[in-house]
Amino acid sequence: MINTLIFDFNGTMFFDGLLQKNSWREFLEERFGSSMTDHEFGEHVAGRNNRHTFEYFTNRKFTDAELFEIAEQKEQLYREYCLRQPGKFRLVTGLPELLSRCQQEGTKLNIATASERTNVDFFFEHLHLDKWFDIDQIVLNNGELPGKPAPDMFLQAIKNVGATPANSAIFEDSASGIEAANHARVGQVVLVEDSELDKMIIPANLRVDKIIHDYQHLKL
Repeated sequence: MINTLIFDFNGTMFFDGLLQKNSWREFLEERFGSSMTDHEFGEHVAGRNNRHTFEYFTNRKFTDAELFEIAEQKEQLYREYCLRQPGKFRLVTGLPELLSRCQQEGTKLNIATASERTNVDFFFEHLHLDKWFDIDQIVLNNGELPGKPAPDMFLQAIKNVGATPANSAIFEDSASGIEAANHARVGQVVLVEDSELDKMIIPANLRVDKIIHDYQHLKL
């Protein structure tokens, strides 16, 4: 029985794939003179932490201080993209209703995201996530846990709300996130697809129990 829902955030609760892709392209080109293909976005940006992405595109290592500086510059650009397009900066259709229903029914909720603290605070402020989530329980990219496709972030998010993997459903939009959910051995793995992006290619060896495009009429 599924009694816990764990969400990745970007591309799962908020369809920001084009905003992410455009802000990454602009930043990599202007800061490093690097280009990014759609395939590289899916493989090395979506669901990945900033260290992996920057080290892949620049072919160099960064100190923690260097990484913090350039990551914050990039994320500031991303947040500007979000605020310039308020029509897109909203939760996926049907999600607010689902979250409120889960609260009423006692279903546990949490987030495990590759986003860093500044973006998480931004999302909580502008999308009012505190209606449904405890910011102190969510798991984010603070350098303490291995990033996806390792399962650690999902397992910690499940533990933080007193749940078990077998009774949890994970909602993801990236191949690395789906792989992490498989490694976590959760009860259900749900792929969330954004119709504005190319269809995600998930390796055949990974389990996906359900594919959705919004949260209307979702049954688990």
